[in-house]
Amino acid sequence: MSRAAAALAVTLLTAAACSAGGGSSGGPRATAPGEPTPGADRFAVTGDDPSIVVHALTYGADMIVGGTLRYQAEGRCLTVSSPRDGRETVFTPVWPAGTRPVNDGARRGVDVPGFGRIMEGDRVDAGGDEWPMEDERLRDARSCPPSDRAMVLNPGSFHR
Repeated sequence: MSRAAAALAVTLLTAAACSAGGGSSGGPRATAPGEPTPGADRFAVTGDDPSIVVHALTYGADMIVGGTLRYQAEGRCLTVSSPRDGRETVFTPVWPAGTRPVNDGARRGVDVPGFGRIMEGDRVDAGGDEWPMEDERLRDARSCPPSDRAMVLNPGSFHR
């Protein structure tokens, strides 16, 4: 094979590799906190006692997040508390779509699709991410007593 033919072959192989996934796909990407929400229906507050926040995101960060589910009587809402840096950090949980609030008369919690009930006092562990409460997508969730951050929980990622 001549040098010119070899150089052409290397060039073609390199171009094929780049177009086959070696670069940015241009496909959908997770919306970063602070970016405009692509549709107002992506987050919603549902229920009365407790009220919960649900999301319709289909992808997102998948770090392990969790803590203890707590009921806040003042706002009739649920929070997740987790020790961080020597103090208790309070999160507003943002549950996957289809999650329903539960009030059995003694305790409050949620029923997560494909997982089951998580009640106040129970441990919550799932894949997800932590977001600042100032994110515009969480504007309707701010009525719950002060939370340090939001904890966005991914569908199908819960474990006991």
